[in-house]
Amino acid sequence: MKLFIVNDNENSFEHVVRCIQKYLNYPYMQGCSIADLVHNTGQCLVKESEDEIMLRGIYKALVKEGLHLRIES
Repeated sequence: MKLFIVNDNENSFEHVVRCIQKYLNYPYMQGCSIADLVHNTGQCLVKESEDEIMLRGIYKALVKEGLHLRIES
């Protein structure tokens, strides 16, 4: 399964970076790179795993933070 963050007009760049750091445990600069990709291309693959329960848990946490996401099987 793949988890993507999708661009929106509601969340600030810094909020997206903080969420990436908090829920995906990525360093600040990686969060900035991901947020930049989301902003410029519309989406970014942020996590890939066969662990559906873990991936859906991250999905739910990020949705509660207001981020827009997509999961692919």
